[in-house]
Amino acid sequence: MNSMNATGAPAAPDSYAPPARRRGFVQAMRQIAANRSPGEPVRVYLSAPPVYRDRPNWQHRLDTIRKALPDGVDLLDYDSAFGTGADYAAQWPEFAASLDGLIVTGTRAKPGKTRMHALGSAARQELITVVAAGKPVLLHNMELGLVPVLDCKPKRLGTDDDSRLRLLIPGGWTGVPPTLDAALDALRPTGTA
Repeated sequence: MNSMNATGAPAAPDSYAPPARRRGFVQAMRQIAANRSPGEPVRVYLSAPPVYRDRPNWQHRLDTIRKALPDGVDLLDYDSAFGTGADYAAQWPEFAASLDGLIVTGTRAKPGKTRMHALGSAARQELITVVAAGKPVLLHNMELGLVPVLDCKPKRLGTDDDSRLRLLIPGGWTGVPPTLDAALDALRPTGTA
């Protein structure tokens, strides 16, 4: 359903997902939250391009994401999960099975385009693995915060051997849709507010 803005033009959508798919996502996330055992740790992996770890604002980004997540979530990144010299490709399948969620960052697909993020082939495969497991996947944008990937518009790029993904955050994203609340509830350790 399209609403109108003050000028009478159609308002930008707050999600690219159809309403039925959003309802299904919210229901699935609520089920994850309901099935969480008391004291069970919650582990979320932050997938970021390697160049991000060398940037001066890397720690600020980590702190921002931690603040956006429920208290008690264990936020892992490449360094804390794998470390130098690790065989990432061999370790990823078992590691991914132990995760409760994934946050992707990607890079700005085009200069000045704050809503469009490009994921490389490794991040795309990580996203596919976690989505297929029925766990929440969020895109982190420094200006807009966490956005469920479900609400973004995906576009596959590249070849089968080097397949990448572009995610577009909806122009009407406000940061309060029920999909984000449901995803964060699915990541909330039992016993925290």
